[in-house]
Amino acid sequence: MDISLEDARPVVIGVLLVGLLIGVALLGHDVSPVEASRPQVLTPERWLAIALTRQANAEIARLASDAQTLRDTLAKDPPDAIRAMTLAQRIYAAHRTGTAATAPARQALIAAAEAVARYAAGGLERAAAITALNAALQRIKAIAPTLDDARQSQRSAPEGRAATSNGVACVQIPVRTRAWRRLALVWGSGAA
Repeated sequence: MDISLEDARPVVIGVLLVGLLIGVALLGHDVSPVEASRPQVLTPERWLAIALTRQANAEIARLASDAQTLRDTLAKDPPDAIRAMTLAQRIYAAHRTGTAATAPARQALIAAAEAVARYAAGGLERAAAITALNAALQRIKAIAPTLDDARQSQRSAPEGRAATSNGVACVQIPVRTRAWRRLALVWGSGAA
């Protein structure tokens, strides 16, 4: 049996396949979730939990942004009635559906937007609008505490507890990977 290098195509394909398999194995090793120092298999339930966590993070960020916009609208004296009503309609349309984790905050923000619009139109007292906005802000703060609160309760917080990072609200993802731990060590956050 002679080995000829004239037709190196099968050898190159074989080397590329072996390299691809090694690359996929290394990638799988780095992104495998780790719990109690043991790699875990990503089950459909874990994938669903991660997807819901990401969706909740996006909703919390939108809630915080819309609450700030609503606060700015209420701070104007007198607020523009047309802008307040348009903002209330936009908040209702954006937050009428979502995850169960953000439902109380979404409902409180919609009620606050309605109260601010009614105040701007002259149908409600300013104190009632402020009370509604404060209630919405408390609900949002309950799912998105400040960064200092998140640092203090990071290790003892139950899964799904919210936090903020660089001003963006986020819920801790319950699955940690080796790659995440490496990044945490590189960035020095210590949140592994």
